[in-house]
Amino acid sequence: MRQLVCLTAICITAVNVVQPRSHPLQAIFAGEMLVTPTHDGVKHMNQLRRDPITGVWTIVIQNGVGLEELVPDTPAIRAIPGETCSYCQGHENETPSEIFAVRPHGSRNDASWRVRVVPERMPVLQIHGDLNNRGLGIYDMYDGIGAHEVVIESPEHNKRLVDLADHEIAEVLSTYKDRMQDLKKDARFRYVLIHKSLRTGNDPHLHHAHSNVLATPITPQRVRDELQNAQQFFNLKERCLFCDIIRQEIDDNQRIVAANESFVALCPFAARAPFETWILPKKHETFFEWQSELPSLAKLLRMVLDRMRGTLGDPNYVMEIHSGPNLFAGKNRGYWKTVERDFHWHIEITPRSCKSDALGKSRGIAAYQRRFLKNSPCKPGDHQDAS
Repeated sequence: MRQLVCLTAICITAVNVVQPRSHPLQAIFAGEMLVTPTHDGVKHMNQLRRDPITGVWTIVIQNGVGLEELVPDTPAIRAIPGETCSYCQGHENETPSEIFAVRPHGSRNDASWRVRVVPERMPVLQIHGDLNNRGLGIYDMYDGIGAHEVVIESPEHNKRLVDLADHEIAEVLSTYKDRMQDLKKDARFRYVLIHKSLRTGNDPHLHHAHSNVLATPITPQRVRDELQNAQQFFNLKERCLFCDIIRQEIDDNQRIVAANESFVALCPFAARAPFETWILPKKHETFFEWQSELPSLAKLLRMVLDRMRGTLGDPNYVMEIHSGPNLFAGKNRGYWKTVERDFHWHIEITPRSCKSDALGKSRGIAAYQRRFLKNSPCKPGDHQDAS
């Protein structure tokens, strides 16, 4: 067994690695075959397995992962648009039928869209079926049930999120909001994660702006840690931990990247990597999908990404939206009773070009040279108003 990817502490691993092969989305979810035929033609469903020591859930891919997918991060390289990218406008018949789209006119699956959502062609989780929650001795398992969707952020190839106009970014954010609302109607899914990863590779899809929506029957470990810490703080002080941090950071003005009337972008006090930046609403809000001030958020997000580009030279990065959990899924068991008062949704952006050292990799401790206070967009006194 070889670990391939760790997505917000949901690890994706592969077993029975076979001959190398090409994978259309290898840079985001390496080996993301949900039902993969083995050499004998038998299909196997992926599984969600829980480590009882760390609490981390792992999506176990049963077969079919190419060794060429295990590559280190390198600076992103732009690809030339070609006939091979099914995300491009005019290639709608080369993707699964769309789930959602932003278009001024026209009909489903035509070429008039501005933002488009389609099922992942080779998802890590599948939408149909029962969870089949079961134990294997001391271990816990589910079948690989969930949702895995791709948000195509622009019809234009080679146009990154930072290259879009503010109103176009707002349409992407509105699409995230719609998909979260829809997927949270399903009581099987405890959490819906928005995940965007810019990485290099030869696949043309990697150079067409897109992100992933992943709905899972479990809460990712890092998000669960955030939820639990926020709950503990609230139980002790009857205040939102995030709101307290926002107030202190604004007062100190040492790690503020940018701000406007509704949102603030800041570097965390104990950042896990140089240039890590969070965007949070100034007023208390638990769920991103309830957000109504998307134009203001879009403007601030573009500014943050533009400043990262100017500082780091167009880096690879990971962006995630951490919203509140699906209360519909946990209502019968009383999960997160105070979440609407103690949790605060936020966007986390971490450039991949900044590596932590071996201590951080092996022990989960962020250890690196703290040069970001001088060189990053987070230096003291460099607060820019994004209003």
